Amino acid sequence: MPPDLILHGGAVVTLDAARPEAQAVAVRGDSILAAGSDVEILPLAGPQTRRIDLRGALVVPGLIDAHAHVRSLGEQLATLDLHGVAGVDDVVRLVRERERALPPGAWITGGGWDQNLWPGKQFPDHRPLTAAAPDRPVWLTRVDGHAGWANLKAMQAAGVGPRATDPAGGRIVRDARGEPTGVFVDNAQNVIEEARPEPTREQIKQSIALALKRCAESGLTEIHDAGVDAAEVEAYRELAEAGQLPLRIYLMWNGMGDVALEPLVRQPPIVNYRNRLTLRAVKLMIDGAMGSRGAVFEEDYADDRGNRGLLVTPAEEIERRAALAMRHGYQVCTHAIGDRGIRLTIDAYERSLAAVRPHDPRPRIEHLQCVRREDVPRLKALGIIASMQPSHATSDMYWAEDRVGRKRGEGLYAWRWVLDAGVPLAAGSDFPVDPERPLIGLHSAVTRQDLKDWPEGGWHPGQAMTLDEALRAYTQGAAHAAYEEGRKGTIAPGYWADLTVFSKDLRRIPPSEIARAGIDFTIVGGAVVFEKP
Repeated sequence: MPPDLILHGGAVVTLDAARPEAQAVAVRGDSILAAGSDVEILPLAGPQTRRIDLRGALVVPGLIDAHAHVRSLGEQLATLDLHGVAGVDDVVRLVRERERALPPGAWITGGGWDQNLWPGKQFPDHRPLTAAAPDRPVWLTRVDGHAGWANLKAMQAAGVGPRATDPAGGRIVRDARGEPTGVFVDNAQNVIEEARPEPTREQIKQSIALALKRCAESGLTEIHDAGVDAAEVEAYRELAEAGQLPLRIYLMWNGMGDVALEPLVRQPPIVNYRNRLTLRAVKLMIDGAMGSRGAVFEEDYADDRGNRGLLVTPAEEIERRAALAMRHGYQVCTHAIGDRGIRLTIDAYERSLAAVRPHDPRPRIEHLQCVRREDVPRLKALGIIASMQPSHATSDMYWAEDRVGRKRGEGLYAWRWVLDAGVPLAAGSDFPVDPERPLIGLHSAVTRQDLKDWPEGGWHPGQAMTLDEALRAYTQGAAHAAYEEGRKGTIAPGYWADLTVFSKDLRRIPPSEIARAGIDFTIVGGAVVFEKP
């Protein structure tokens, strides 16, 4: 039978050792039929075959985001986007505009603020938000998702008063008088979140659909959604049954906080349901984030003496939950950012692996942002996957070294150390913390510069990846992290026809232009889910 689709006239990076490059790809059904020269592939066409002339565009195996938050992106697209906002006054203006547009009783929500971009770089206070919307709850999450900013109405709805106590693994920021300022760090955010009205199933599905549309436009063919609850799983299942999942989804149960993990992992994993949906992992979290000084370090923060971060989950509980998940056939993916958080997670994995001895467990550490060099070989020895986000380096580089100092800073976003040690590296974005666009991640991986080419020569350039390494991290590395290396990450006969088509050949343009190269097509299972207008 002839192919259903042929892409021709382009440059094809197959990542197949048997044939690394081609000009054309033939697709039949949801799989790759062949890759080769135009002369070899075009004669395969039949009368019903769709032919796409790539006009020199670059085709790569479908890009995968190995760590993201789909529902959060969808909610953010429908709420206030505070990424890059320059100060409290600008936030207040946006809150006032939204207040006038919402029905009575609705919360004002949003996210993406970053006090490191503001004069003074200090956490904000509730008073500006309270003045902007005195009769309506306001809840705005920080760019990293590890802190939130509430007005007085939101705190009242949550029952937070002057005598509120810090929960385990969280901190309610207070002023000189000891009163809550409205900023809640790590587990303390749950106090406000639990006061918010629960979204309906349809609202959750709408958020997922909105986010996945944006991701398809960005060239992504699969997302690893890090930390979902039962309502989200059911929403995804219903979308899959209705044929409304344009991308492949790899889910991790939310095993954080006070979630009862055992009932979740006693349910058998789901693998490739309706050719779109997999649920076979658990997300844990040992520490917070550097931006809100919650990541756990062996030594004090360089810019906050006496503070070594917050253990969101005790190390012994990470070990217990990891062993529980492994016994039931689930992969374990643990958020660990600070050097002590990373070391404790490695220790917990070592003990749980020895106790359970699971078959092919592929444990992951999510983020791995500030690692000690002596701990990197342990990742390889234990088969731990480094799930890292290249754009975090270039969004955090303006202040990250202030947090840890020059010496510890050598281990910030240490991709070279990881790759040179032979540790599998899966790339992602952590969206909506950073943009969902993998072109930005590829640019960061190769240049370690921002989009204005700063700093000259790159930030800690010795940790940069080559373009080939970066592409593999977003394809083969991420596929391996989801047990899909036999189906994804390579353009070869029998593999899923998941393809990303860049407008330009990234190998032929200056690295500084990678982020602006553009996406022409996103193809998942042989179906064109995005086509550049």
